[in-house]
Amino acid sequence: MITRRTILMAGALMATGATASDSQAQDLKKVVLVSSTAGVHAPFWVGIEKGFFKEAGFDASWRQVASSTDRVAVVSSGDAVMAGTGAAGMVALMSQGNKNFYWVGIPDAAQDISGIVAREGINSLQDLKGKKLALQFGGSEEITDYLLLKAVGLDMYKDVQLVNLKQSEMIQALKQGLIDAAGAWYPEYKRLQEIPGAKKIASVADLGFWEKYRQIPAPNTLVINRQFVDDDPAAAKRFLAAYWKAQQWVIDNRQEAAAIVAKVSKQSPEEWLAWETMSERFTWKDQATQLSDKGAYPIMDIMVSFMADTVKKIDNKPNYREWVRQDLIVE
Repeated sequence: MITRRTILMAGALMATGATASDSQAQDLKKVVLVSSTAGVHAPFWVGIEKGFFKEAGFDASWRQVASSTDRVAVVSSGDAVMAGTGAAGMVALMSQGNKNFYWVGIPDAAQDISGIVAREGINSLQDLKGKKLALQFGGSEEITDYLLLKAVGLDMYKDVQLVNLKQSEMIQALKQGLIDAAGAWYPEYKRLQEIPGAKKIASVADLGFWEKYRQIPAPNTLVINRQFVDDDPAAAKRFLAAYWKAQQWVIDNRQEAAAIVAKVSKQSPEEWLAWETMSERFTWKDQATQLSDKGAYPIMDIMVSFMADTVKKIDNKPNYREWVRQDLIVE
């Protein structure tokens, strides 16, 4: 028999449960993650979807920021806690003396994930002389395309008309004939090749960096807000551990991960899985090698020299090692 007392007790229990749940939600620290929609950033979306960040004590949300430099700036300002970004954008802020972030990882490497795609009638890099080449200035593709053109005797900054475009704008620009070619990362790199008459005329794979360094000229990097770390190093370690847990989950569950990625990146599961077959994801254990002279450091030295001496985009050569926090990388 249901009595008034029973109803009151049940109501009290429900209220207690709701309060406990609300309290638990309030205890979660709100954090923002930023990146582009490139497939490499899957651990951000998976970590949110599968609750890995929540398990570590964080209410995580994600926001798209197109430019690598802007992503690092957003993290430096404290408007985001962590970013997946390109090394060139990271070095640009390092050269300005910005110490408001740490470098905490390299998520992947790949062989043929970027390059130059040209409209019909342009069949080689030499044909780009005097033509319009779209780039996302300050992005990782800039050094790649410079080196590709240099290999055939062209100076990208003198012999080609550069057009600063976001990657998302390149496809329409090439279709409309507003540009003659575009240097882009996957997935735009692949989508550009699907335009009728367009074709790939150069790839990052042509540079030989994969064979020599098992990396690309401007590696993908992970940066984290310094104050977030300094205020609570233990919490920062939990947060990064959640990221690496998500990375391992992606490695182990690619088919399911593809469906999660599709919701955010606007890539089809098939398109993202194609990316995965081309790339090599690194785990937290790999970071000891990646963040060392046996890993990405030789490439970083090349890139820093390029930015300072060749294109003079930075006024000094920062010692990027000062930003590295290997001690935060734990399982």
